[in-house]
Amino acid sequence: MDRSEQDHIGRCKRLIEAKLQFGNEHGEVRQRDLEYLAESIEESSGIRISLSTLKRLWKKDYDKMPHPATLQALVSVLGYKDWQTFKQQETTMPTAVVTPAPSTPATPLVENRHQRRRQFNPWLWAAVVAAVAVGCWLIAFRSGPVGKKPVIKGPVTFTGNKTVSQGVPNTVIFNYDVSKVAADSFFFQQSWNPQDKVRIDPGHHVYSTIYYYPGFHRAKLIANDSIIKRFRVHITTDGWFPLTRYAKTEGNPIYIRKNDPVQNGALHIMRDDLPAAGVNMEKEVLLGYYNIREFDNTSSDDFSIDTRIKCDSLQTVACPGMELTIVCEEHIYFVRMMGKGCERDIAVKMGEVFHDGINKDLSVFGRNIYEWQRLQIKVADKKATIYLDEQPVYSITYKNDFGRIVGLIYNFSGTGAVDYIRLTNGDNKTVYADEFNK
Repeated sequence: MDRSEQDHIGRCKRLIEAKLQFGNEHGEVRQRDLEYLAESIEESSGIRISLSTLKRLWKKDYDKMPHPATLQALVSVLGYKDWQTFKQQETTMPTAVVTPAPSTPATPLVENRHQRRRQFNPWLWAAVVAAVAVGCWLIAFRSGPVGKKPVIKGPVTFTGNKTVSQGVPNTVIFNYDVSKVAADSFFFQQSWNPQDKVRIDPGHHVYSTIYYYPGFHRAKLIANDSIIKRFRVHITTDGWFPLTRYAKTEGNPIYIRKNDPVQNGALHIMRDDLPAAGVNMEKEVLLGYYNIREFDNTSSDDFSIDTRIKCDSLQTVACPGMELTIVCEEHIYFVRMMGKGCERDIAVKMGEVFHDGINKDLSVFGRNIYEWQRLQIKVADKKATIYLDEQPVYSITYKNDFGRIVGLIYNFSGTGAVDYIRLTNGDNKTVYADEFNK
């Protein structure tokens, strides 16, 4: 391996160790450190890296060139969109770690577009290096010290209750009891994003938080750096619920509380509908339609979806995109289509397998997305085949079980429409269908 490339890999590892606070009192990287890294990688990029791969990479005498997908996954934890960007930025700003803006796994189109906007500009970044370094120090301070592995001497309680049965915003009151756990520090994490981790008092028993997005969230109770309990929070919707966010500041969403989002035979919030909701039309807007619910007898191993979607034509959007996300109990699946010329930003995730337009030729998903596109996903025995205009264009075979389907989400650059949606389970039974005909 080239010496400069080896130096970049070494620096990447050191930054990860600092950010995730690896090491025991002797500075040795532990197996649970790498387990936590594997989980962080999957949550930040959708890529699952095996523990054995990480162990090899962290060996002191390791001198082989990792697979490009592995390097991409590693730098995703540091907030970089790809390995080349990491090398470019770290060469210029060797003391700073770029941390990504908070995001949700249920909106990967949004996450990708934000990362794309963090392109390196040396004239701008030179002025903020110090601020970034201070921000990273504050994040590390907020996370608290990493202690030894917690000792669990008895039962641990971690449950939650929603204050409203359906809809958002939704406060969830968590009850916990860690009196039987010996650890240096305790934390609560609202969902997948480690940036949402907050310290909690082990002497208390209640912690409340607000969920602003519908979805299937996985709250975590953490002692030192180990997850000791999880609790699933299903924030459902009453049918299709539209919301927006700005492309440059993910923050809290803006809810589009229109009486009926169905217009002219399609699920369609138009651009003219947004100002009444308080949306700043001078900013780039991302629109999502959420339908989070229980789908009867629908396993993520065997199902099919048939839908037609399109983006509204907005000349101000350089790289328009649209995406269908399937929310499962354990993770998400998605297919992202982009306008022609923007194929690099295409991505597909089926099961634990994630492919993007950086390391795969996904140009078949580069479409005229201002016209109706028929998208079908057919999954049988964990083999997913994706169809466009009734023609099979891409296949992925995966291994892991991700549980039941518990939600459907569409995301659009600007605004967009859904003509119909049909979901069928492995027994070829239609479990959900909407033609959006009034």
